[in-house]
Amino acid sequence: PEGVVCEHSEPVQLAVPRLAPGSRVLIMSFSHAEDLDVVAACLRRQREQGDLPFIGLIGSQTKWATFSNRLHGRGFAPEELAQVTCPIGIPGIGGKEPEVIAVAVAAQLLQTLQPAPKAGE
Repeated sequence: PEGVVCEHSEPVQLAVPRLAPGSRVLIMSFSHAEDLDVVAACLRRQREQGDLPFIGLIGSQTKWATFSNRLHGRGFAPEELAQVTCPIGIPGIGGKEPEVIAVAVAAQLLQTLQPAPKAGE
């Protein structure tokens, strides 16, 4: 779709500095090590530029607890780690099937594009 860009870099975290300002980042590879490096690259970018409105990581709360500890060990503060959404997807939508996760994540991303509705609207 218009405005969607797929980036292919090796290693993948090298793509992060070249992302357009305002990019929403979803991290979902087959490698926990690669995911961790991409999250770290996104957090470094946030530290320097603060222009990534959404950093999402697929995984469980257990995965995020492990990642948080490792990222803290790499020098990231709790307030920086709070910028990462994990697990991804609108809370309350049940199911672990890929299509269910895709819809929940797409809806979550749409929420980042539009201002929240005002009370009574």
